[in-house]
Amino acid sequence: MSMMNGPSSRLFFFFMVILSTFLFLQITGIQAQVGLLPPNEVDALRQIAKQLGKVDWNFSLNPCDGNPNWRSPWGNNAQYSNVVNCTCSSGDVCHVVYISLKGQDLAGVLPPSLAKLPSIKIIDLSYNYLSGNIPNEWESTNLEKLSVTGNRLNGSIPTFLGNITTLGYLGLENNMFSGKVPAELGKLKNLNRLVLTANNLTGKLPVELNSLTNLTELYAHCTLPS
Repeated sequence: MSMMNGPSSRLFFFFMVILSTFLFLQITGIQAQVGLLPPNEVDALRQIAKQLGKVDWNFSLNPCDGNPNWRSPWGNNAQYSNVVNCTCSSGDVCHVVYISLKGQDLAGVLPPSLAKLPSIKIIDLSYNYLSGNIPNEWESTNLEKLSVTGNRLNGSIPTFLGNITTLGYLGLENNMFSGKVPAELGKLKNLNRLVLTANNLTGKLPVELNSLTNLTELYAHCTLPS
């Protein structure tokens, strides 16, 4: 029985190395190349950073390759995160789907430019110093989770939130929202958790909330007018 040697054996060896590497990447799900965001989404992130008052995103790095500047470790602190996650198709084009900036000492406003991210599903800006109210522009999003716990937001809870029917979680607690809980929240057919405690809300909860058949958790405290 003859064996390959010389150039043929080396060629066979390199082929097997390449094949093994390819199979390893496929099995583990690791992509050899991570895609990039479209320029309009990079511009949207720049605007979001400016509106929030976040100054440490490094735009010379790829937001979608998991580097620490855009995706710091969670650690064990549930009140701190600095994470931007993307979904990538074919390893070349990516879209932002998840932003969590908790405990970042951000003192700006909720960013209207979030609506310029067409695939955004989750936004968590809890435990900051953000003021103002929820931007009207967010009505056009398909958010599934919206959490702004522990900020300085004020005014009435916007009625347009009822039009973001993809919402499964809405966390507005520990702010300075006032007035009544809007009946329009009863249109959130996919909502399973609603948290409104530690605000300055008044009146009774609207009966329209009874139509939220998927709701499993409701936390609210409203002061009845004297």
